[in-house]
Amino acid sequence: MAAIEKIRKHSGLLIAIIGIALLAFVLQDLFQSTGRNREYNVAVVNGEKIPYQDFENQRDKDMETLKRQTGANPSSTETYRQYNNTLDKMIKDHIMNKEYEDLGINVSSDELYDMFVGDNPHQWVVQTFTKSDGTFDKELVENYLQNLNSLNPEMRTQWVDFERAVKEDRLTKKYSALVNNSYFVPTKIAELYYDRKNDKASAEIVGLRYTTIPDSIAELEVTDRDRQAFYDEYKYRYKTEEVRNIEYVVFDIEPSMEDRQDALQFIKDIKPEFTDSDNAASFVNANSDQRYDSTWMGRKDVPKQIEKPIFDDGNGIGYVFGPYEHDGSYNLVRIVDMQNRPDSLKASHILISYAGAFNSQATISKEDAKAKADSLLNVLRANSKNEGLFADLARQLSTDQGSKDKGGDLDWFTDGTMVNQFNEYVVNNPVGSIGVVETPFGYHIIKVTGKTVALPKARLAVLRHDISTSTKTYQNIFADVNRFVTENKTSEQFNTAIEEQGLNKRTQQRLRKSSYQIAGIDNPRQIIRWAFDDKTKVGDISNIFDLDNMFVVATLTDIIPEGYAPMSIVSEQAKYQILNLKKGEMAVEKMKACGNDVKRMIEELGAESDTITSISLNDRVMGNFGVESDIIGTIFGMKEGQEVGPVAGNSSAFIIKNVKFDEAPKKDDFSETIKERVTQFRNKVLNDGIYKALFDGAKVEDNRVTFY
Repeated sequence: MAAIEKIRKHSGLLIAIIGIALLAFVLQDLFQSTGRNREYNVAVVNGEKIPYQDFENQRDKDMETLKRQTGANPSSTETYRQYNNTLDKMIKDHIMNKEYEDLGINVSSDELYDMFVGDNPHQWVVQTFTKSDGTFDKELVENYLQNLNSLNPEMRTQWVDFERAVKEDRLTKKYSALVNNSYFVPTKIAELYYDRKNDKASAEIVGLRYTTIPDSIAELEVTDRDRQAFYDEYKYRYKTEEVRNIEYVVFDIEPSMEDRQDALQFIKDIKPEFTDSDNAASFVNANSDQRYDSTWMGRKDVPKQIEKPIFDDGNGIGYVFGPYEHDGSYNLVRIVDMQNRPDSLKASHILISYAGAFNSQATISKEDAKAKADSLLNVLRANSKNEGLFADLARQLSTDQGSKDKGGDLDWFTDGTMVNQFNEYVVNNPVGSIGVVETPFGYHIIKVTGKTVALPKARLAVLRHDISTSTKTYQNIFADVNRFVTENKTSEQFNTAIEEQGLNKRTQQRLRKSSYQIAGIDNPRQIIRWAFDDKTKVGDISNIFDLDNMFVVATLTDIIPEGYAPMSIVSEQAKYQILNLKKGEMAVEKMKACGNDVKRMIEELGAESDTITSISLNDRVMGNFGVESDIIGTIFGMKEGQEVGPVAGNSSAFIIKNVKFDEAPKKDDFSETIKERVTQFRNKVLNDGIYKALFDGAKVEDNRVTFY
């Protein structure tokens, strides 16, 4: 009834949407018949095309796998992440397969067969085909292969995917072994690494921190010339992929006061029917926006506004309370049952499954399973003083693989967690009780081993009517947003209108083609795709994006092409470093003006005197002066007795003197150093360092933003 009412209320909107969709489809056919999807290639890797159809086929398979693994439909974010994973894997396969081909690396049919049924099967095969005692079941693999053609299509597809994964893993290991074994560290190079790490130096320094110089003094004004000089020298640090910046405004689609009143009136009108209904659960399922939930609820489980009428006011079964507002809806609640029940329960069980029971691998009949369960119950009751017997029988006979190794112990579980027949037996029988219960899984011999104190609980029928946005409200909001877009065609008008209307303008910097998050917006991919469309120019105002419970209008504010970031962005990001360069020059001049008078530097300039000990060329941090790699390098380039400075460092200017060196102990065996360097290299290989290098050197045209 409630669902039909919603459809009736929005029928006009549905007809309009269908009409617009049909028109859009026709127009798309007329004007875009040549295709906007770059010849339908989702990517091109070194000239090799990845057609969208190939991507779509693999994407659908990967999505099905994800659903099987999680047991649920993925969210929009999870879906987009999986789409990216699929395409990234296809790009990687193209790059790596070419590398394998060039090097002559392959896996023959005989080698692949040997990985499944040979003397040294692949670890994934062993893990998949393992007996209950933990040993590899080679016979099961052979039977599986012999009967492969008789399997259903889904299982054959899963096997082909498994076989492909095993083959890919072997190729990867061969390639990694080839690269790892090609890495060689000569003894002389190892000696240099050893010295760099173990040669130590100490020095007396005087440091003038840049923080002693106020940012506001006139001499430190950063000029365009300063910015350009910094950019010319350091732009290599600011390589970037193509990014775009947008500003946007969100118009929330929220129910009006009239919508709220309509929702409240609906719940008031239906209350008499709900009160008089003979079957509260069926009435809820037919009329509520949320199906009936038979869970037993305690005080802590119900909304605050219904706690008192349900548990304190003495109302009995059949009592109806409401309307009350909760979680975006108006509600009625009816007491279906009241009991004192424990919150937590503990039990052990022995499951005797049978052919046809849910999730069962058993072959015995239902009658034989019942007889076996009854026989075990009699044995347990006759030997009730043997406390370990139940656990022993569970380990030997239970078909529940999850608990048999624990002697059937299920530990503590919340009331209502287990299947109903099992749950109610534990609730209704005292600790120590043993009995047989049938569930869809088979016959359970249950031993009740623990309960918490019973507390008042209620089984409630909640009739929920969501406070939803009506077609009229939706159309009114859309009309306002459409007026905003129609009247504001430039970024200047966009910003002026936002200010005049008191709207909240939001900014999203550095969007990438692969981005899938924009602050405050769920599933924003269509906005990102608009921002990266070749037709979208800086200053353009978007059409209206109709998203979940909101309309969004955006403007493109900046396009930063792939390569070096422009000077305007670099100088903004690096303004602290540019200021420090100028402070460095000033600090050096201030220290020079003091001659060699360290006392004057300390008293007048706020400099600090310190002794640095036991630093090596591998160090980056110098005492309490922080990161000063260049100054450490300067120290190791000095001679004993030499004085250097003042010189500008990262965050201070320094005078360095009285340098002393402590050479590393001499040695002939550098095997440990070589081993350390080899391990570092192999860790990079293990962390996909090779592929990252190959990808950087590949020519990849990535068109994913055009498709999803």
